[in-house]
Amino acid sequence: MVIKNLVWATALSIVLGGAAYAETTITIPNADIYGKLNYHAYYNEDTSGTATWQSGNNASRIGLNISEVGDIKAFGKVEVGLNIDDDSNDTISSRLAYFGVNSPMGSVSVGRQDSVFTAVTGATDVFNVYGASAAQNQGYRLSNTLVYSTAIGDARFATLAQMDGTANTKDIDKYETSITLGPISAGYAKDNNTEIDYMAVSGSHDLGGVSLSGAYSIKDASGTETKGYEVVAGLGDITLGYGEVVDGDTYITAGYNKSITDGFSVYAEYQLEQNITAGQEDQNNYAVGAALTF
Repeated sequence: MVIKNLVWATALSIVLGGAAYAETTITIPNADIYGKLNYHAYYNEDTSGTATWQSGNNASRIGLNISEVGDIKAFGKVEVGLNIDDDSNDTISSRLAYFGVNSPMGSVSVGRQDSVFTAVTGATDVFNVYGASAAQNQGYRLSNTLVYSTAIGDARFATLAQMDGTANTKDIDKYETSITLGPISAGYAKDNNTEIDYMAVSGSHDLGGVSLSGAYSIKDASGTETKGYEVVAGLGDITLGYGEVVDGDTYITAGYNKSITDGFSVYAEYQLEQNITAGQEDQNNYAVGAALTF
């Protein structure tokens, strides 16, 4: 409503400002505001078994989606993180900021964008607080990127290239690509500056009311591989997950998420991290919280 009021105010000022603009047509793209306010209390043990209850913001954010209508149309998104428990200067943080053009040949966008590779491993990233601990990837959001995506038949392709402008590094600093066909996705990513490769595959299936998702990912750093896999099952308001870094720590996660209204929900989660490092105790982690999505 605020955006519409601004548009009408701008149009009125042009009309009143003089006849020189009387025949000018200005097209304003569709714009939608969205967001989530999320707050939680949590008890996260360290490797010695020590913890205290704490409370605070949990990845709250607000964003603006912009999209034109037509065969060739511009689109964009600006999304910032909100620290709703902040008492200093860190209330707002950058999450996403990009724009591009969509056409029958596909879409091209530039800016700070979601990782197209992490979209593959993110098939099991469904909890509010925990989970997704075994995934191997370059990051969830990347700056200085160009993304091209298109569909060929039932397959969807996406490619990301990062050029961060840093001197004495590669022209293309990071590269990612993914393909999705039905419920199956696969991806490859590379950090050209560190020569680290990433590979992943994921899938999902609905089995008689039980939603199942799984992801397997590999990080290859100069021949030293770190492998991780996760599986998640959801039934109604309850979600269970298991993740393991091969020859490393394991994670058992359980969550309960209950919608109270269309936008308001409450949740409770637990995660057990089983450490293999000598002298480190297993970590029990608890969280309860509430979220307002709009």
